[in-house]
Amino acid sequence: MSQLEEQDEFYRERIPEQFNRTLCAQRARADGDAAATRVLEEMEAVRTSIVVEVDTGDTFRRHAFEINRGEMGYVEEASSAPFMILGHSLEDFGNLRRECGDSLLGFLGAIAGLGDEMRLTSRRVRSLVELAGSLVLERVGPGGFALFAHFGVEAPSPEPRARIRIDEATYAQLRAGVLDPQDAFLKGRVEVLGDEAMAIELALAALSPE
Repeated sequence: MSQLEEQDEFYRERIPEQFNRTLCAQRARADGDAAATRVLEEMEAVRTSIVVEVDTGDTFRRHAFEINRGEMGYVEEASSAPFMILGHSLEDFGNLRRECGDSLLGFLGAIAGLGDEMRLTSRRVRSLVELAGSLVLERVGPGGFALFAHFGVEAPSPEPRARIRIDEATYAQLRAGVLDPQDAFLKGRVEVLGDEAMAIELALAALSPE
């Protein structure tokens, strides 16, 4: 299987499957648990779309996802403006998948130091939409990647407002949930170029209560 075919299969099949497994797991947790039920209600209130664009070098491969009542489906074209657009090169696909897992929100979970699968709730969607801008996350060093992310329903601007650069060791500690993201930012272990306020707002949005 070519890398192009591999990323097609990943986005068409693995991403929705993983997203919906998270929803099913939350439904199981909600049985008799009031706090888990409230989170489930927030997840099932989500009605939005996400788009991923992969730069193959010759053209862009576009993948669209619609989320209705918390359940994700792969679609040919989103019926509404996506609240989040992600973009990366085909060359970075393998590294990105290894570092972020089978989740479109894996990079957000890492920045937030959650150490677990991030659940997409209506409150979290609102917090991310309010960022209203674009940035680039770079995992620098061997096996790294660059991921473009735009939040909000307006068209992305040509240039990102911020660039967040994280080295391999820091990223691994954040992803494992053993490094506090606030400490990582304050102590300079996360390098921010451009709009530092937006980068901090992104981390806070990812950490927002479910």
